[in-house]
Amino acid sequence: MIRHTLLAALTLIIVTTSASAQRAIRGSLQPKPADGATLIAIGDSGESTSMAITRKKFRIKPPAKKARLYILEDGQIASQLVVARCKQKKSGRGVKCNARSKSNVYTVFRAGKNIGKLKKLGSAYVLKTPSLSSVVRSVKTSATNFVPIGLDSKGLVAPSQNLSANHVASFEEPVSDFDGDGLVDAIDIDDDGDGIIDNYDTSSTTPPSESFSVFSNFKLSMEDSLNLHATGLTTEGMDNALQNNQTLAIQVAGTEEETTELDCGTLSYCSAGGTGSIPPNGTTDFPGLPGGSYDPDGDGLGTITRGGTGDFQLKTGASLADIQGGDTLLQKVTEAGGTTREVPGTLNFVFTSSPAMKTVAVNAGAPQTINYLASDRLGSLNNCIQVSATGDVSLTITGWRPQRLGVAEAGEDTYVDLGHSKITIDIPNAPALPPGIGGSGPGNCAAEHYSESDTYLQIGAEGLQDTRGDIDASVDNTYTFTIDVTGCLGATPWNSGERVQLDLQFRSNDGDNAAQKFCVLRD
Repeated sequence: MIRHTLLAALTLIIVTTSASAQRAIRGSLQPKPADGATLIAIGDSGESTSMAITRKKFRIKPPAKKARLYILEDGQIASQLVVARCKQKKSGRGVKCNARSKSNVYTVFRAGKNIGKLKKLGSAYVLKTPSLSSVVRSVKTSATNFVPIGLDSKGLVAPSQNLSANHVASFEEPVSDFDGDGLVDAIDIDDDGDGIIDNYDTSSTTPPSESFSVFSNFKLSMEDSLNLHATGLTTEGMDNALQNNQTLAIQVAGTEEETTELDCGTLSYCSAGGTGSIPPNGTTDFPGLPGGSYDPDGDGLGTITRGGTGDFQLKTGASLADIQGGDTLLQKVTEAGGTTREVPGTLNFVFTSSPAMKTVAVNAGAPQTINYLASDRLGSLNNCIQVSATGDVSLTITGWRPQRLGVAEAGEDTYVDLGHSKITIDIPNAPALPPGIGGSGPGNCAAEHYSESDTYLQIGAEGLQDTRGDIDASVDNTYTFTIDVTGCLGATPWNSGERVQLDLQFRSNDGDNAAQKFCVLRD
């Protein structure tokens, strides 16, 4: 895995309007984190400050009077600074921890305090003999042996740790850590602790006022399909598909009057000298050379602005090892007067495969099996699904959901069949004679053009809603529905000899999109 260490040689203490009024939090870390690590202080509003860790001692000005402290390594939250919740023994030998205290820790530090020496225990740096005046004792986080339960699993808690509503309510101040798992909502991929990734969770909490969202797009042709149950998944295959097809849509935290830079730390797909570029053709590197159009001040951080889609589009060029759910980014927003603030955001998850079709039946006829080992597999441009020259056309599709990488710390298998998606058929272009591409098509088919008898599918306002949750991958986890293609085309003509490409899309609530494109040809 290639990681760039842009921050390794820098000691960054970004002063914000709120941070400049705060006194620093001081302490030391035993042992020192890996080279290139960054210390981040995040307040309840989501605003943050950061500094590169170059030695054991640290001194960071938080963005507010109280903040949580995290260590970022290789682009992900690797450790959290916590204080053991202990009882004072009568022996006079100081503060001691008992077995019960290991299941709860304090996570919020006060500005202006020297918190002393913290020692690493698993994925937490723990202060076991604290002055409790340095922490906010009304905020407690669930922990296992002093390690907050959300840390290793990026917030996607294991079923045995799933947090009930009563558990959430037991926390006295769940302001920016709603589920009390140790990760503030801005960097928690499951901020309400229900086991559903936030981008797919309609009950997810309201994000902090200062945070930004990131979602991924991954659309593949039938020829390039990539699905565990259809084609199998290999590192080489996923790397090739991701590098050539994956894009990210990044919400811009700053206003039009402010300058916003993306600080990716060591993440190679959006840092200087990395693999990132500007879509669709990817010929312009991001952030590119110092002094260029995306790095005018030459500081190595790319300037981002809203494009036609309302966000900033990035082609990652990343391989599987270089991008994953839980990647943490910072945006540095500079006001016209020069005051700078930092805003954190997290890549909630990233597609590593596409949906796939197992069988397709035309007008309720016999199902045709798609052989993914064939050089011209059914549905590809060289072997379109054949339908009659005239008349109505409906397709009954049985297929497999896309997979995501499982989170071992949450008790998941290597791959998980992704649930909770919105499933739609999109027709972006009108039918045309081969090899041409038609003009604008009708787009996403309206709800009235779908029918289903699948236990887990429901017709909703935008198409189909998958009610099945994430589940360890299995070839038996199929879905089935019928789409009225001619009804979706409506007034758009489809003549004999013309072919049309359809996108089978799986989408999240926030816009993540994976699709398999397939071809249908009128005789």
